[in-house]
Amino acid sequence: MKFYFFGIAFAISSTLINAQTLTVTNPITGETWMDRNLGANQVANSSTDTEAYGHLFQWGRLADGHELRTSNTTTIVASTSAPGHGDFIIGADDWLSPSIDELWQGTNGTNNPCPYGFRIPTEDEWEAERLSWSSSDASGAFTSVLKLPIPGARSRMTGIIGNVGTFSGYRSSDLNGAESRNLGISMTQAFMGNRARGDGNCVRCISGENQSGLIKNTRDQEIAVYPNPTNDQLWVSRNSNDIIRYEIFKPNGILVESGHLQSSQHRIDLSRYPAGLYYMAFKEKNFRPLKIIKK
Repeated sequence: MKFYFFGIAFAISSTLINAQTLTVTNPITGETWMDRNLGANQVANSSTDTEAYGHLFQWGRLADGHELRTSNTTTIVASTSAPGHGDFIIGADDWLSPSIDELWQGTNGTNNPCPYGFRIPTEDEWEAERLSWSSSDASGAFTSVLKLPIPGARSRMTGIIGNVGTFSGYRSSDLNGAESRNLGISMTQAFMGNRARGDGNCVRCISGENQSGLIKNTRDQEIAVYPNPTNDQLWVSRNSNDIIRYEIFKPNGILVESGHLQSSQHRIDLSRYPAGLYYMAFKEKNFRPLKIIKK
């Protein structure tokens, strides 16, 4: 029987991720991130560590060279999602016309610039990180697990990089109409706000493993898994009664539990398994694997 996500294949992918990319995990949110900005030479030693600034991406665009802080500019707006050059496109709110909304969602996003197994974080994931900081400002951002610096931003109108060391925006995969949603960080505050797609902003990639507790597929079916982390009992709630097979694996690919969801609520007993990290996968196509933490 073929599953949309195979436990063993997913475990191997996780091993490759850890072998190639250094990560950090926030113990409060449970999320795993790259330990530095995309394009940075090192983890930040301060909010103004220039070696930790990294690249500045236009929303939804490939890592095609435009993200380099020294890239040339052009006023020619792209007509396809792959412009075919590395110039930073200026003079418009979006570097692409007509705009395309589905470019940066998930590890398989059309133009996902992150390393294999990583993706652009969602607005909710950024907000959860911000709420875990000691303070909602540049100081809290740097002293957090992510050690976020303040690299400034690049203007969509002029191509000039400004506010270096005083303000920065971090990209999310979410949009609000024609604009993108960004985590803005200044010396006095941090907040989620709107930003034009054409501006150049930082990217910090998050692991593609999903531990949000709620997953949704393209048929608007939802599965909520809670509590996560859990001590012993895991509940699965759904907005449908379709029979769906689930499998729970160890990170090394060994299957430890399997069964079928046959009602809108289902209880899974994990009390006999040792504490650690597990992955839960579903037969139903388009549901992403879910990371489960057993205390």
